[in-house]
Amino acid sequence: MSDTTRPAGREPVPLLIMGSPRSGTTFLSQMVNRFLDHHVSRDNGTLLRFHRLLGRYEPLGNDGNLRRLIHDLYCDHFFTTRIRQRGMSLSEPQLFDRVRTRTYAGLIEAIFQANAEQHGKRHWGYKRASLGRAQGAHIDDLFPTARFVHIIRDARDVVLSMRNTPKVLLERSWHFAAADWVSHVEAGRRLGRDLGNDRYLEVRYEQFMAEPVRTLTTIFEFVGAGDDGAERVARIGNELGRLIKRDTVEKWRRTMPPHALKTVERQAGALMQELGYPVVNVDVIRQPVSIPELAWLHADRIARNLLTRSIPMMVRYRFELLKARRRSSAAEADRKSQFSSAS
Repeated sequence: MSDTTRPAGREPVPLLIMGSPRSGTTFLSQMVNRFLDHHVSRDNGTLLRFHRLLGRYEPLGNDGNLRRLIHDLYCDHFFTTRIRQRGMSLSEPQLFDRVRTRTYAGLIEAIFQANAEQHGKRHWGYKRASLGRAQGAHIDDLFPTARFVHIIRDARDVVLSMRNTPKVLLERSWHFAAADWVSHVEAGRRLGRDLGNDRYLEVRYEQFMAEPVRTLTTIFEFVGAGDDGAERVARIGNELGRLIKRDTVEKWRRTMPPHALKTVERQAGALMQELGYPVVNVDVIRQPVSIPELAWLHADRIARNLLTRSIPMMVRYRFELLKARRRSSAAEADRKSQFSSAS
């Protein structure tokens, strides 16, 4: 679905960036924040998680329900550290007053638009690697007017980066990291088929590194260039090239062991071929995994997670999820109590 001939001059709309972990979503977000009139926020998946709890707060047209939802968001550790401490300085009443459409999408827009304005930008964006795998909702329940950019990177470089990135909750084994890449890429492309070319743009990390100005300009035109588009395009052309580190492409050729290369291509090779990436070990693609081998792979996965993941981070994350669920249950009980009293 890649298209490098998007029309310029359209009215800017929200921008959502997705892709597998370690595929370049963060770097792309940084370049958007630097050159476009969008500010891309990140939130550790908090707003997607709260959407799964939304039934405990609805209908949001009721002032009390919306206020309870906003209050519980402000009590959430990750909303505080990823959104409020990174620029969104509104109080709870101020955020309530900014929600123009009494829907969850309207609340998301109010949050990210306020964050964008705090950073001196007129338009908002959102970056979430696993956005294509969002469960329990149609994407328009969350982002009805946004356009989506899906950045895809060679599975071998993604897996290598996942394995070498410390203190982050990522897959570490060659096999399961490759499976994670397949899951993210397939989910993102399915979402793209549902959205259509007007709202979905697929770009390759390798293309971005090789032709950074052309790629970012294409993204710029895709989400809407606005009145100052020509000036921003000129700045992209003048400054972007020196920010690119081209040695991040095909690192696997220099550093990935042969046995790891076979493992990754066995799991991800079919999709890599579909995307046009050359596969070295074609004979191993889709080879079945025996039960003893799968047992060893799971044992290796557990060992690597225990040795390389931040255990306090994992415990804190689970603890915060539990607290958020308890708050939402209390909000639901309060809502039902008020409904019973009113009736």
